[in-house]
Amino acid sequence: MKDRRGAGGPPRGTRFRAPHYDPTTGEAYRPGSNFEPHNAVKLLNICERLDTSVAGFLNTMVELLEVDPRTGQPVGWPNAVRLKEAG
Repeated sequence: MKDRRGAGGPPRGTRFRAPHYDPTTGEAYRPGSNFEPHNAVKLLNICERLDTSVAGFLNTMVELLEVDPRTGQPVGWPNAVRLKEAG
């Protein structure tokens, strides 16, 4: 696996830092996300079939997530979801 430093992302092994966003500005939050090719195809196919944009789909997914008030994480996280680092 190559280091993503030249592609605009942090090098592998860099600790995740939460992005800063001030909702009081009223501006939309615009994350920069990279998707692995097979996930990109899957995501775009889903959005095409739903007749929605990627942003619209992701907004709906986040809206539908139930959040545990105790932990602030999605309910069942991470036990109900298998995670892996993007390659």
